[in-house]
Amino acid sequence: MNAPEDPPTRIGDRYRLEERIGAGAMGAVWRGTDELLNRPVALKELLAAASRGNGAEGAEEARQRLMREGRIGARLQHAHVISMFDVVIHEDRPWLVMEYLPSQSLAQVLSSKGPMEPRAAADMGRQVADGLAAAHLAGVVHRDVKPGNVLIGEDGRVKLTDFGVSRAVDDVQLTRTGLIAGTPAFLAPEIARGHEPAAPSDVFALGATLYAAVEGIPPFGLDENAYALLHKVATGEVDPPQQAGPLAPVLMRLLAKEPQDRPTAAQARDELALVATGKDGYTATTVVAPRPTVRTAAVLPPRGAEPNPGTVVGSAAAAPAAPAPAGRRRRRVAVLAGVLAALVVAGGIVTALLLNQSGETPQAQVPATPTSEPATTTESATTTTSAPPSTTTPTPTPTPSSTEPPAAPVDAVSFVQGYYSLLPGDTDSAWALLSPQAQSASGGKSGFDNFYGGMDSVTLQDARSAGDGVVEATVVFDPRDGATSSEAYRFVVAEEGGSPVIQSFGRR
Repeated sequence: MNAPEDPPTRIGDRYRLEERIGAGAMGAVWRGTDELLNRPVALKELLAAASRGNGAEGAEEARQRLMREGRIGARLQHAHVISMFDVVIHEDRPWLVMEYLPSQSLAQVLSSKGPMEPRAAADMGRQVADGLAAAHLAGVVHRDVKPGNVLIGEDGRVKLTDFGVSRAVDDVQLTRTGLIAGTPAFLAPEIARGHEPAAPSDVFALGATLYAAVEGIPPFGLDENAYALLHKVATGEVDPPQQAGPLAPVLMRLLAKEPQDRPTAAQARDELALVATGKDGYTATTVVAPRPTVRTAAVLPPRGAEPNPGTVVGSAAAAPAAPAPAGRRRRRVAVLAGVLAALVVAGGIVTALLLNQSGETPQAQVPATPTSEPATTTESATTTTSAPPSTTTPTPTPTPSSTEPPAAPVDAVSFVQGYYSLLPGDTDSAWALLSPQAQSASGGKSGFDNFYGGMDSVTLQDARSAGDGVVEATVVFDPRDGATSSEAYRFVVAEEGGSPVIQSFGRR
């Protein structure tokens, strides 16, 4: 058998080895040529020393791990995932034949060039998130997303590689008892606490990778003592980034301590794309907000019955807000601080406080107030008896205040984003950010709670300013039962009693 120092020149009578370009404890990667198709390829071998080092059981596990990487790679054909071409058994050892991408790993780039500019990091993260979304759709959890497994091509393409510790939903578990799959510095808190890796764990690892890309160090730091590092990771307490700029809000959502508070990979991709293209509404005028005391829920692409904030699950209306009672003015001020911090979710972060924009404020239309028996649509997820919309849902009417609302003291877009970052998990705090008029339009507190209580997630997409205190956006609702639905809305943010609130909202 050939030793690793003296490898064969040809694998499977087809693949010619050219140059060894990487190596780890278990395997080595070679640049080679597919002589049949005359194209460059990358070949990954299982090192003989690694396969012998742990005895027969360890050798078989190493072999099965490499074969599993081949099977998983074969089912993932995506622009941002390294493609798997073939598996060849040569001298009783498996070799993986993969796409060759002239590239450097993110780890190499950071080592040679230092931290990345936030929007460039966001564009890189968008591509990785796109690859992760495809993997999760195929039922595959990567389990080791880190800078070393992110390849940045010479042409700017970014691809995720090394599914060596990945697991598909229909695969057998190969990780032995007592071992944790993945790199400690980029693990999600729930993994450090002993839970099984899942898609949200990959999302956290993506956030940790982006954090390292802009800050130069992982979110929990570095420690040669792996156990000490795991203890830090298990706490889930991430220090707010200092260099992330416009990336900070998305970054902290990805790094939310609880899995259910993180966006999906697809949602992360969409938010990162906004940051990368400068459509996130971020400006350089920022302050560091205190850590939020409220628990926030995921704020990314959700699905939901046709939204109407004030109706019970299954209602035909889609909806945003509901105001706080007059006696809760003081609480609004306290909640606002939490909302500003919630814009970057689950950790103190940078929040944009902008000066008021000029322009005319359009009149807002508020959704009809739901009746005691909410109407349902054909897409509704509720089991209640549907009634004709004409008899249960009054025609939307203009808001009582047709004049320009007072100028909002904070950026209206950020305020509305902060409101939705509280939903569906913290309806009390969200309710306090609505004016009495918006609360009434939302069906009262009970209707508001019932509606959001039936949601898995609620997302605000494509939020943009449409004048002083006016925000236009798409609200996407993801109910526990039923199909996703979205509606275009206009919100008016103004001051009432010295505190900013969502004064009114309506469909566009």
